[in-house]
Amino acid sequence: MSDIFDKIKAITARNFNLATWIINRDTTLSRLGADSLDAIGLIMAVERELGCLVPNDAFSAAVPASGEMTFGTFVDIIEKSIRRDGRKIAG
Repeated sequence: MSDIFDKIKAITARNFNLATWIINRDTTLSRLGADSLDAIGLIMAVERELGCLVPNDAFSAAVPASGEMTFGTFVDIIEKSIRRDGRKIAG
């Protein structure tokens, strides 16, 4: 796993009051107890803690028809935003 994956996993566990071991790439955000408002809060926490900015539309095309985004897809979108900006993450 990438360093970014591990940091986002830790942020997610802290925000949802979960053990990190239950979070993996295939876990859906809803399985973690996140609704759409929780997901927005998580994005904001990730931006704050990693010192990055995720564009508002970054997630709109990635949500599958089922509406069940996996944690792996969530991380991939954030990693892509960080790489596109060419920024180093904080922490």
